Amino acid sequence: MKQIVLSLLLILGIGTAQAEVIPPDVVLKATTEQMRGLIREHHVAYNADKAGFYKVVDEVLVPIFDVQYIAQLTLGKYWRTANGDQRARFQAAFKTALIRSYADALLNNYDSVEAEYEPLRVAEGATDVTVRVSLMRAKTKPVSLAFAMREVDQQWKIYDVIIENLSLITNFRGQFGAEIKKNGLDSLISKMESGNYFKSK
Repeated sequence: MKQIVLSLLLILGIGTAQAEVIPPDVVLKATTEQMRGLIREHHVAYNADKAGFYKVVDEVLVPIFDVQYIAQLTLGKYWRTANGDQRARFQAAFKTALIRSYADALLNNYDSVEAEYEPLRVAEGATDVTVRVSLMRAKTKPVSLAFAMREVDQQWKIYDVIIENLSLITNFRGQFGAEIKKNGLDSLISKMESGNYFKSK
């Protein structure tokens, strides 16, 4: 179930620029249906062409996730000491690794999970909110999910996801910190670029 939940993180993107600031929960709801609709329509084709599917997920995903900020948060203190090349490589590798690790689970389970959103109240002038969702699946206990979002350039973007009170940022920061302490930042980046880092976890 955890893999299914994590794979859902990859579908919450929106591909077109908007003239007005769309409420964060509306962005999540609309885009989830957008991606599920694409998979429903092209399921056979996506299964036959995984590289093509990864590209679709990437194109839909990137605009709504604050990728650079997520990379900065997950590296923590090591972001401050990393050079420009290391930051760029880590950011790209982290995004690619997540997509490749969880897109297959998304293909297999896109039609078996439903999301129920809690009412969202955003205070006037707020630039940081949490959207709370319950993931419902037949014969299983609901999974609590929360999206931490901040407004960036008049768009709400996700910078952390909390699954059953477990922050993905905190989880990854611990994993990455242990690897960097043991073998160095370049080793972590190389492992992520190989496409095998998350497969071994």
